[in-house]
Amino acid sequence: MDLHPVDIIISLINIVVLFILLRLILWKHVIRFLAEREGRVKGEMDDAEKRRLEAEALHGEYNKKIENIEERGRDMMRESKAKANEESEKILKETRDKARIIISDAEARIAEEKEQALEESQVEVTQLATEMASRILEREVSLEDNAHIVDSFFGKK
Repeated sequence: MDLHPVDIIISLINIVVLFILLRLILWKHVIRFLAEREGRVKGEMDDAEKRRLEAEALHGEYNKKIENIEERGRDMMRESKAKANEESEKILKETRDKARIIISDAEARIAEEKEQALEESQVEVTQLATEMASRILEREVSLEDNAHIVDSFFGKK
């Protein structure tokens, strides 16, 4: 294959003419296509950045809400413990008060029963004394005599 300088020049002229024609016809369309593509990419990048910032803000809000919920939970636990302690103290106080009342009632009943037992023993002693006195005197002692003897025996008037 022979290379002739005329063929090379014609090929170069064809390339230059083709380049000029393509540039005149297609260059504006290619530049516009690339500019639109660059604008879309930039818009998508801006939108992605905006969404990232929104996501970070939401993440921060959620963290704050979680912290608030945890703090409220701790507060509720403290309040529950305090209420339980107050309630237990109240129950203990009521129980102690009831126990004191029961003890004082029991002491009063004991004192009454002691007094009653003392009176019963006095009556028995009186009856025994009356029997002894009647045997000694061999006569019947009246109730009045009996009361007088009992009073003098126990130091009552």
